[in-house]
Amino acid sequence: MRIITPPTVGAVAQGPATQRADRPRSAFELPGGKAETPSTAAARPTVAAAGLETLLAVQGMQPEDRREKRRRAMQRGRQSLDLLDDLKLSLLAGEPMPSVLLKLRSVTATALEGSGDQGLDDVLAEIDLRAQVEIAKREAAAREDSGGR
Repeated sequence: MRIITPPTVGAVAQGPATQRADRPRSAFELPGGKAETPSTAAARPTVAAAGLETLLAVQGMQPEDRREKRRRAMQRGRQSLDLLDDLKLSLLAGEPMPSVLLKLRSVTATALEGSGDQGLDDVLAEIDLRAQVEIAKREAAAREDSGGR
């Protein structure tokens, strides 16, 4: 059995600790762990913040965000469906509906943008087609009414 005594106070220890002369004396190291100097510990948050800023800048440079395209497509679909419901309610009530038709025509006048989701784009195309059919039917009925009188 071998007995090892700790070095006396002020004695220089031989081994791996003395081989790290490039490290400043203020660094503290736990056994088996790496020491962090105050300069590297202070630099890490800055590096992380710079990396986050770069990531956000790259995302901001993209021409169109897919979520934004999807949000606009969903908004257009909801607006078209709401106007078709208004048209149906005005027909059932027997009220004139030129303002609803004008709003519906203005919504369908702009071309459909692709949202990046094929299923959503297909549904929006069907809604748009239905709106155009309803506009054509109401305009044809209005022409018949004005021509027949």
